[in-house]
Amino acid sequence: SRCGTPQIDQFDVNNFLLTDNSICSPPNSVNVAAYFLGNGKTERLIHPRLVFKEDNTGRAEVLPNNNTVAAGTYKKKRLQLSLETVWGDFYPETTDRPGLRLVAIKETGKAPSIPAPLVRVKEGTVIDIKFTNSLSDSTITVFGLQSRPSEIIDSVFLRPGATQKWSFNAGEPGTYLYYVKLGAGNPRNEGEEEQLVGAFIVDPIDYVIDDRIMVINIFSTMITPGNPNEGFFPSLTINGKSWPFTEQYTFDVGDSVKWKVINGSNRNHPMHLHGFYFDVTSRGNMLSDDIYSNQEKRKVVTEGMTGKTTMEMQWVALRPGRWLFHCHLSFHVSPFLRLPGASDMDEPGTFTHMAGLATGININPGPSELIEKEKPQLITLYLGEFKNSRHEYGFKTKPIATNDQSIVAAPGPALILNQYKPAMVTVKNQLKVPTSIHWHGLEIDSWSDGVPGWSSSDGKTSPMILPGEEFTYKLSTMRPGTFVYHSHLDDIQQITRGVFGAIIVLPPNETFNHYLDHPYVISWNTDAPMQKENVEMNGRFYQPDIHIKVGEKHRLRFINIEPAGQIAVHMEKDNQVVPLKYLAKDGADLSEYQQIMLDKSPRYGAGETADFEFTPTSTGTYTLKVFSNVIQGYIEQSWIVK
Repeated sequence: SRCGTPQIDQFDVNNFLLTDNSICSPPNSVNVAAYFLGNGKTERLIHPRLVFKEDNTGRAEVLPNNNTVAAGTYKKKRLQLSLETVWGDFYPETTDRPGLRLVAIKETGKAPSIPAPLVRVKEGTVIDIKFTNSLSDSTITVFGLQSRPSEIIDSVFLRPGATQKWSFNAGEPGTYLYYVKLGAGNPRNEGEEEQLVGAFIVDPIDYVIDDRIMVINIFSTMITPGNPNEGFFPSLTINGKSWPFTEQYTFDVGDSVKWKVINGSNRNHPMHLHGFYFDVTSRGNMLSDDIYSNQEKRKVVTEGMTGKTTMEMQWVALRPGRWLFHCHLSFHVSPFLRLPGASDMDEPGTFTHMAGLATGININPGPSELIEKEKPQLITLYLGEFKNSRHEYGFKTKPIATNDQSIVAAPGPALILNQYKPAMVTVKNQLKVPTSIHWHGLEIDSWSDGVPGWSSSDGKTSPMILPGEEFTYKLSTMRPGTFVYHSHLDDIQQITRGVFGAIIVLPPNETFNHYLDHPYVISWNTDAPMQKENVEMNGRFYQPDIHIKVGEKHRLRFINIEPAGQIAVHMEKDNQVVPLKYLAKDGADLSEYQQIMLDKSPRYGAGETADFEFTPTSTGTYTLKVFSNVIQGYIEQSWIVK
């Protein structure tokens, strides 16, 4: 397929690097596996950018940069910083696995690194830059080494072998970035050079560093040089490593965690924290950083980051276990992002079901803040195949017959729960493949979090649920809100085939009102969306009419569980926008200050949820419009008000 999940003999890496407005790269894939798999033995794939440690190329090794040591030296209250661009060999996993030959930035006298060297100073510092283009085959342009805030991005152009010096005052506190462009820059379909990006942090005078910095970088190069139609070799990294080789962070229960996250790529990344809410305390870009006041801070579990933007976030490690922080685009954490031959070096019997933009969190044993006030609700979900369904897979609350004729199998049953009344959910796998279910947004015990082989606490671990087997998860319900459950194994295939459903947590003792409460789950029915009908809302593209009365308050709950892409929502009447009241994000109620009337919503990426209130003030026909950038169009539903 044009952009389906590849099998072992079909490996088109470029299909997993999504642009902002399109889902697929050019058609045709190359049979890469045939190059390095033969007679059951591994054979070397010869490629001008693919390197192995034993090659002894003579180039410097490009090291991962964990952004804990700032570059440069201080002299008379000025930072002296000397940087260079050089060729090097980069290993996104380990040095005994394949690597890539690429250009990186280094501090003079030190090894090149990805991300580029950290520039971190106090406000008011004057920075003296010396930048050398050591490349003999490319000009470079340096962007962002300038005072902040600014209305324009300053740049410095260097020919091969050239050096230039300049100075500037660092400016106002904030989280920023700088980067280098090679030559005229690559068109999107010729690869990406976004490894040439580094963090630029300006701290307040009295700031005590108690945070960590993560920089997202992307590099890709054509599998067949000069022919982008045959796909790309990629490198998607956080601080210079791809999961499961990214740095893991260890905390004690009760620790307050501060992170600065920098999207050095040009792609969108909805960043998701498992198990906990985090406060977004600032959002920035190349030119400025908007540091939020207390009333402006937002509590979320997933925050969308567009290209070349920054985020400061803070959260509290409230319960023990192993957790993840990762991009929620399935294509950016797929195991098919690994370089050819990388899995050959894995330990026998191990299974790496993710790669790319993810990092691990370990919270040491300790108490948990989870609250239970009632006996658990018992729920059984059967996951099986539906031959006539567009989705193929789906859930039911009773065993699924092998000849089930259901046409619409997804989303699965909405789980209606109550705050502080836990649910014991037994998933019985009737598929022919393993699965594992993640309870996205819920604050729960790690062993129930659903990342197979990783999520663990209290001596228990979330498993792969093998065909014919079952596993019981414990869902805590700490707050009313809108959440989602979905597969966390072979995500692209399983989610697009129907392994997902809504979770609605109500206040204690409240019952669900089907007339006033409207969940909407936006999904794909294929891993290769080529036409508008491939994007669905509640399992269909064409929507049934809704009939309501003037003055009624209706709650609209939107869940984006697409593997990629963004949605936005608004209401219209007579081609005029009718504002909706913004109530909640990711299951957390917004503050009174943030609960405002919106003509159009923000865009929500994969894994994000949002709640709105609609109260019609006059009779007539209203139109709910859900925009999808995947199809560059709308899913529409008529609301007839009497």
